[in-house]
Amino acid sequence: MTRTCRLTVLGVALATLVPKLILASRTFGTEDVLTWTKFAHGVSVAGPVGVYSIDFHHVAGTIYNHPPLMGYYLAAANQLVRAGIPLGFTIRSVSSIADVFSALLVFEMVRRRWSLRKATAAGILVGISPVLFLVSGYHGNTDPLFVMLALLGAYLLVDRDAPLFAGIALALAVSVKVVPVVMLPALGVYALRHRRDLLARVAAGFGATFVVLWAWPLLSQRWAVMHHVIGYSGIADRQWGIVQLLSWTHNQQLVALSVSPGKTIVVAICALGPAALVWQRGDQAVEAACWSLTSFLLLSPAFGVQYLAWAAAPAFLLDVGVATAYNVLAGLFLLQVYNRWSGGFPWHAMARGRPFTSGEVAFGLVVWATLILLTVISALRFRLLLGRPASEATPLRRLRFAR
Repeated sequence: MTRTCRLTVLGVALATLVPKLILASRTFGTEDVLTWTKFAHGVSVAGPVGVYSIDFHHVAGTIYNHPPLMGYYLAAANQLVRAGIPLGFTIRSVSSIADVFSALLVFEMVRRRWSLRKATAAGILVGISPVLFLVSGYHGNTDPLFVMLALLGAYLLVDRDAPLFAGIALALAVSVKVVPVVMLPALGVYALRHRRDLLARVAAGFGATFVVLWAWPLLSQRWAVMHHVIGYSGIADRQWGIVQLLSWTHNQQLVALSVSPGKTIVVAICALGPAALVWQRGDQAVEAACWSLTSFLLLSPAFGVQYLAWAAAPAFLLDVGVATAYNVLAGLFLLQVYNRWSGGFPWHAMARGRPFTSGEVAFGLVVWATLILLTVISALRFRLLLGRPASEATPLRRLRFAR
C-alpha cells in the first residue's frame, strides 16, 4: 500500500514536471533570468570564486549575492550553454526537478507522523503546487532547490538516521541560499539531545562540505562574501507583511528599524524559538525545522515573489489544510503578478519586476495571513504537546520510524 501511494505521488509530480519544462522552454521568465545570465558571464570571466570581485552594479543593477555553490552551478550551466541549452532553461529545469524530490520527501515525512492517506494527499499537493509550478517553471531562481535540500537534510537526520549525509545536504542548502540557516538550531538541538554521537556526525558532514565550498571564498573574497551574501538585506521594494503594514504609518524611522536591526531579530526568533521547542520535545524536530522556515517567510522584512516557494512544501509538515490554502492563494497571487509583469499571456516577453498595485498588495496580505494562521495553529499544537509525554504526542507517532 505504501509503495503504491509513493508511486502515485511520484507519478503526479513527474506528470506536472512535463508542463513545467515546456513552460521553461517557451518563456523567458523574469528579470532574474537576465541577472543570472550576467552573473554566469562573470563566472566565465573570473571563475566561480573570482566572480565575487566583480562589481555588477553597472551591468546588472545589483550585487552578486549568492553563496559559493552557485558559482560552480553557473560554471556547469555555462558548459550547457555551449552545448546549446539556454541558461534560463537550466535554472528553471533544475528547480522543477527539485520539486519532484520535495513532493516525495513531504510524502515520506508526513507518513511517519500522521497517516498514509494524509501523506499521499500532501505529496500530491506539493507535486501540483501552483506556487512551485510558477516559481520553478517560470520565475527563474534557485529557492525551490535550497528548500528541497533543507527538507532532505531534515529527513536524513531525523527519519533515516543518516547524520553524515544529512550534514552534507544541509551544507549544500545554505550554499545555495543562506535562508535555511534558520533551520539549523532546531536540527542541531535534536542531534544533541537524541544521541551522543549524532551531533558530531552531522557536524562532520556539514563542516567538511562547508569548508570545501566556503573556505576559499571567505579567505580570498572575505569582504564581498560577508557583506553581499551573509549580510544581504533584499531588494528595496518591501511590499510584504510587517514592513508593508508599518509603511502605512508613514513613520520611516520605524520602517528602517524593522529592516535593520529587524532582520537580525527575525532570524533569532525563527531560529531559536523552534530550537527551544525541540529541547523540550525532540520528537518534533522536523516540524520545528519547517516552522522555522515558514515563520521566516512570515516575519521577513525582505521580500521577492520567489520567496513564496519557501513555505510551499514545508507548510505541509505543519497543517495540510492551511498549507493547501496557502499554495492555492499564493499561486493565484503569483499568476496575477507575473501576468502583469510580462504584459499578459502568453508570457513570451521578459517579466519586468515592478512595485505591486494596491490590489496586489491587498492580495499579498491575504497570502501573508495564511502564514499567520499556520503559525498560530502550529504554536497551539506545540503548546498542547508540551503538556504530554512524547509517547502520547499522537496515536500515529509510532509510524515515525517505519521503514
